[in-house]
Amino acid sequence: MVSKERGTKMLRLERVSKFYSGNGLVSTGFSKVDLEFDIGEFVAITGESGSGKSTLLNVISGLDSYEEGEMYIMGQPTSGFSKEDLEEYRKKYIGSIFQTFNLINSYTVYQNVELVLLMSGYDKSEIPGRVREIIEQVGLSDYEKTKASKLSGGQKQRVAIARALAKETPIIVADEPTGNLDSQSAAEIIKLLHQLSKDKLIIVVTHNYDQVEPYVTRKIAMHDGRVAEDKRLRVTAIQADQKETEIKTAKADSLSFGSMVRLGVRNTFNIPAKFLLLLVVFIFLCSAVFAQYSSFMYMGEMTTGGYNNYFSDTDKDRILVTKPGGGEFTDADYAKIKQIDNVDKIVEYDLLLDLVTNVTDDSEKGEYYVTTKLGEAADYADQLEEGRMPKNSNEAIMICPRDQYAAQYMDVIMDKKAEVMDQNSGNAIIKDKIKIVGYGYMTEEQQKAMEESDIYLEGYLCVNDDTMANIRLAALERYCTQEIELANHIAEGNSAAGVMPIRASSKVPKGEIYVPEDVDAMAESGAVGKELKLTNKSLYFEDTFQFKVGAVYNKSNLSYYLDRDDFDAISGTLFINPEDYGKMFNKGNFQSSVIVSDYKTAEETAVKIQKAGFDTFHVNDGLISYSQGFDIIQETLRTIMLVAMLLVLFFITYFITKLILKSRNVYFSTIRMLGATKANCSSLLKTELFAVFNIAFFFCIGVIGIIKVGNFQGKSLLQNTSMNEMLSFLTTGDYVILYVVLCLMAILLAARYARQLFKKTAMNAYKEEV
Repeated sequence: MVSKERGTKMLRLERVSKFYSGNGLVSTGFSKVDLEFDIGEFVAITGESGSGKSTLLNVISGLDSYEEGEMYIMGQPTSGFSKEDLEEYRKKYIGSIFQTFNLINSYTVYQNVELVLLMSGYDKSEIPGRVREIIEQVGLSDYEKTKASKLSGGQKQRVAIARALAKETPIIVADEPTGNLDSQSAAEIIKLLHQLSKDKLIIVVTHNYDQVEPYVTRKIAMHDGRVAEDKRLRVTAIQADQKETEIKTAKADSLSFGSMVRLGVRNTFNIPAKFLLLLVVFIFLCSAVFAQYSSFMYMGEMTTGGYNNYFSDTDKDRILVTKPGGGEFTDADYAKIKQIDNVDKIVEYDLLLDLVTNVTDDSEKGEYYVTTKLGEAADYADQLEEGRMPKNSNEAIMICPRDQYAAQYMDVIMDKKAEVMDQNSGNAIIKDKIKIVGYGYMTEEQQKAMEESDIYLEGYLCVNDDTMANIRLAALERYCTQEIELANHIAEGNSAAGVMPIRASSKVPKGEIYVPEDVDAMAESGAVGKELKLTNKSLYFEDTFQFKVGAVYNKSNLSYYLDRDDFDAISGTLFINPEDYGKMFNKGNFQSSVIVSDYKTAEETAVKIQKAGFDTFHVNDGLISYSQGFDIIQETLRTIMLVAMLLVLFFITYFITKLILKSRNVYFSTIRMLGATKANCSSLLKTELFAVFNIAFFFCIGVIGIIKVGNFQGKSLLQNTSMNEMLSFLTTGDYVILYVVLCLMAILLAARYARQLFKKTAMNAYKEEV
């Protein structure tokens, strides 16, 4: 409450001028205006378009600045007011009603009125009763929950008046309040404003003076930026009394934290299209930052550990051994190597070390999906806990960590046939499925070794000698290429790439080969009965075989020739007799691996093996490393690149967010006119973006979680991709770091955008958007 002494005008303008500049030109809004206003007056300002009347109203209401003269409020000069002072002035003294209503169309009637009270710092408990009382006063009780966008023009203007009333300011300014209304609604609005003028200063700008003439106490006419007429028509009750007047100013407390959160969350969701667009942008930001950060961590690991494009098993304790000239190993060779110190064991056929398999039920349900390496069942006999050891071909036992994923599915896997897939190619490693007849658990040493391995594993699939021989043959085939010559035409085959792979079938007679139609096309008169020369090549051997084309199969005759019905799966495959298949691929061992007991002395062990007459290659020496002795430099460069990418992502996100939030400029300009401070707007924007960011962040976390769970079950789209591997480097601590970084980015985005909003006055910012 403020006391106004007799003789002191509530609002006074002395020689006030307003100028506009742009494109090198200066124009006048109004010039040298001298006016006084007091409580209880109902003032009409009239004039033709461009006369300066609306500009004068904007200066009076603190929505626009002035360049000359002085405006006093309760005797206090305002020329030195900062933006914050003007915000305080609008909040305490000014209630605004606009021709365009300036309502928040996505808010209900209740929320539009409530907004002013929240901005003024009212307690939550005070608001509901006051809002409903004001809504009833303007006759809109039945529309309390109706959105402003659904109201008629007259109803919208009543909401605007209710909003102005809610502030309890001593001054209400109205710019063409009836300009968009029909005559009946206009008359009701003017009558309502007249009732309010008994204890307030009401200033109305209008083109239609006849409409307000019965009620106004004073008429001011503007012409060409100057006051052409200032005529007092009636004496107000307060003027007649001539006593000291108590003027009640509006409450001007700060927006409370609870109200800020409430409004911010409301703004987050009240425009679905805007929310979804922002959500997509922040999901992009979170995903990109996750990718950049995980890539940073991944590259750091690769620098220290390295990787190899040819060997899956790159453990430091592995040494490759070959004979000079590529000869075949004999038992005597192995015996000689075993005598060397630090040799723990020899993997005679070491191609299987680089074979990672996925064991799955291969059903649409996909109950389990376990990533394994192959092992000899005999080596794990004493670890068997349930079931039995493999006795027949295509039987196996599973050995896995006791408390990890694979152990949960042992009862599901037991006594059922499973598909065993090559992880790299996605193809079955052998034709027949393998039945799991038993399972056991790893020792602590085995589990530790598995976890420290460069290969992601969940267990060992252990088979007997017969099954291992079949797998060995199939594995060797994938390391071979073929040259097919038919009727003077040559084609290249590559089983690993799925190009004309070779399979065994007992339906094919010895010495014959069954071919698909694309091979048949190589011979002009058909391939059946013709000789086909097949050359099988690997790093260590090259053999040529002669076959007679016995049949050409297709989808319709596949069952007849090969007793199969999976044409889509085997289309393009060459079929030969199992005995011929064995001659082609059942070769001796040309490469083996030595596993050392202590990898720290692996190099010395390799030298001893060389001295024994063999060639060696320490797999760890073949790792591709990014360090090369420049770890610190590389780490610094990676860090700089990470920061640079984060900055790029920040500005990309900012510019996209700016375009989306441009639709919110009207909202922020409106609440500024209602008295919101820069801090209020910034806080609301930060709350809104913070809410969207949190939804996006935890959505991404959820997706990553689903991917990781999916990897366990063999359903993930990212299985076998580098992104999946990079995500595996993210720990709980990394997620906390990423949350903090992304949270700061969201807050900085909001702060930067808020600064842009306040570069212009509230009115100028609003005019640019409407």
